[in-house]
This record gives sequence, structure tokens and C-alpha cells, in this order.
Amino acid sequence: MILVLFTASYPFDVATEQTFLKDEIEHLAESFERVVLVPRKCNGKKLPVPHNVEVLEDYFSFLNSSASRFSGAMSVFASPLFYQDLFTHPWLLFHAPSLGRLFAFLGGAHLTRQWLEHWLDKDHLDVSQCIFYTYWFDQGAMGIGLAKRLHPDLRLVSRTHGYDLYEERYSPPYWPGRPASLGVVDALFADSDAGVDYLKRRYPAFSSRYEAGFLGVRDPGFITAPSSDGVLRIVSCSIIRPVKRVDLLLEGIANAARQRPDQKIEWLHFGNSESEGVRENMQKSADELLPANARAFFPGYSTQQALMDYYRSNPVDVFFNVSVSEGTPVSSMEAISCGIPMVATGVGGNCEIVTDRNGLLLSPNPSPEEIAEAIFKFVDAPEWTASKRKGSRALWHEKYNADENFRAFIRKLKAIRETGKTL
Repeated sequence: MILVLFTASYPFDVATEQTFLKDEIEHLAESFERVVLVPRKCNGKKLPVPHNVEVLEDYFSFLNSSASRFSGAMSVFASPLFYQDLFTHPWLLFHAPSLGRLFAFLGGAHLTRQWLEHWLDKDHLDVSQCIFYTYWFDQGAMGIGLAKRLHPDLRLVSRTHGYDLYEERYSPPYWPGRPASLGVVDALFADSDAGVDYLKRRYPAFSSRYEAGFLGVRDPGFITAPSSDGVLRIVSCSIIRPVKRVDLLLEGIANAARQRPDQKIEWLHFGNSESEGVRENMQKSADELLPANARAFFPGYSTQQALMDYYRSNPVDVFFNVSVSEGTPVSSMEAISCGIPMVATGVGGNCEIVTDRNGLLLSPNPSPEEIAEAIFKFVDAPEWTASKRKGSRALWHEKYNADENFRAFIRKLKAIRETGKTL
């Protein structure tokens, strides 16, 4: 059986997709005779992959040729899907950004279909021996699904996480071609139960195709120590963009430090920004806003291994996530695998990976004062905090153990291919 996996960039390190995919790829390589990676971007350093994993870079080249871009744009006007979305969302004609997203989505989908059909013909692949898998539920999934017209035996599954799931992340809330995409996928795995519930509420007609497909991280083999010198050490980890609200966390920590001038606080945020200078500006803001008893550091982000090495060698008292919207962050899985207590906003998958067993859930839109109160809880209740450390480790073992979750996911992939049935 051949697995064909479409990614945003992996195994290239232009983004941080390796954080999500590295462990899963190793499991996939052990379970399939052949794994084909098809990245949409091939920029940056090419990371090593297992011996039976091949990487097709010509998809990237095809998408970015001048001829393909023109062809993709023209294909939109001939696509019934374009007029279906205009019919159901007539306001698109008066909202240029959303209309542009529809054009880009359908253009990318039609180019994906063209590339895939050509590749299948060139390599003489028997689609009945393949399972197609997109890591993100985007135009790639739509394009592969369109190829079913010529290849009815094709089977397609997709994961969906945050940006490709929650339409409220966009203004106005809208994701191009959503019902059509749901109609061509054989199974859609949200990375949280909250994601499944969201899909069922919005698109109940396709409910039989939805299932939770939890991600996971491997056992790090250690438990992170708490601080023993009276300093409260906070860690957060994410790309620095508005949806992550790193600036709000800064305000909350500053509020706590001003209320408790005798309490020393250190905050370390791992993560870069997609825009130049943003991380440096965050450091400047922290230096200006924090009182003398608090310090913040923004070292960027190198690799998952470097992060785990930090957790192994340094004390951490609490991990924070104050995002507006979330799937189930791998950064949170990494933290609980090391027994680190958690604080997170009550949104999306946060509500599953942070419970009263291992930490505190904030309101979806917390104030700096609410964040400060959560910080004080970890300062004032050491026995309570110690119980949350045990709870984090237990929750990782029960729900986010990579070995267990990826094996279960692979069994489902093979069953979908072998039975020819959706979930």
C-alpha cells in the first residue's frame, strides 16, 4: 500500500511543520511500503526522512510556473464551484479579500487536480493501492477530491487543525468551497473533539465523515523540575502572530509583577514571527513594560529537540497559551508530556488538553487581571501546583501519546483503503 501525503512544506524547514509531522512520518514509514511526500513549498533546508520516504518537488514547481498560474486563474471562471459559492454567498462580490481567497482556493485546487492526474498517468500508479492524505484541509484536499471524477477508486483523508477549520478566524467568517470539499473527502480527522463538534454543528450533512484524530508527542523520558529558588518561571511557545495574543500574556505578567513586587517572575517565549522585526519589538516592549522583579526573553525557536532539551535542563513552573482560537497545540502536548502545569484560554482544543486535573482554563477573552490571578494561584498553592504536574503527565499518557495515537490513525487509514468505505 502506498501513502501519498500532501504537506504545506515538510520536509523543508521554511515553516515549523516538522514540529507536527516528524514523529508521524516515522510511524507512517514503518507501516507503509512506500510513502510519498508532496510539499506545496520547497524553500529552506530539506530535512532528512526515512529511507522509504520519497519527496516530489515538481508539484511546487508546477504550482509556481507562470503558465500554471494563468491556467489556474482561468480555470476558476469555468468551475461550477465558483458559481456555487457566489450563489450561496452573494456578498462575496462586494468583499474583495474573501473573493480573492475563493479565487486562490479554486485555482490551487484545479492545479492540484491537473498535477495529480498527470503524475498518476506518468508513474502508472494504481490508485486502488494508494491512500491520499492531506495534512491540512485546504485547496490540496479539494484538488485531490476533484481527481475522483477520473479515478473513482481514489481514497482521500485529511486532517484539520485551526486555520483550516475555524471560519471565525476570518472576517467575515468564510472558508471557500467548504461543502464541496466535505463532499469529496472520505474522512476528515479534526485534532480535537471540539473540532469534530464544530464541524457537526456547521455541516451536519457530512457528520459520518468526521472523527477526532489526536496528534501526540513521544515520551521525553523525563519530568521537568519546578523552580526551587522562589522565582516563578513561565514558558509559552507559539509563532508570534495576532491570534496567539503574546502581547496579552505580556500585559498579564506585567500586571502580576506590579501587584507582587517581591515575587520574581521569569517568562520565556519560544517562537518566531513570519514578519521581520516582530520578535525584537516584543522584546523591546517587554523590557519597557515589565517592572524590575520580572524579566522576559524571546530567543526564537530552533528545533523541537532544542525545546525538549530546555525542558530537561531547566525548571519550569507553568506553561501559558492565551490564543483567540486553537486546535490542539503540539507545544501544549510537549509541555504536558514533561509534567508541566498548564494555563490556557477556554477555546477549541485547549479545553481538552487543559482541565482541572492539570491546570486552569481562562475565559476565552481574559483580561490581564485574570491572567495575573492565574499566576498567583501557582505562587500561593504549592501543593495544588504539585498535583497539577502529576495531572499533566497523566493526561499526556491517556490522550496525547504519539505512539498510541499514530498507530490508531494508521489503522484507520488502512481500513478506509481496504474497505473502500468512509468512517
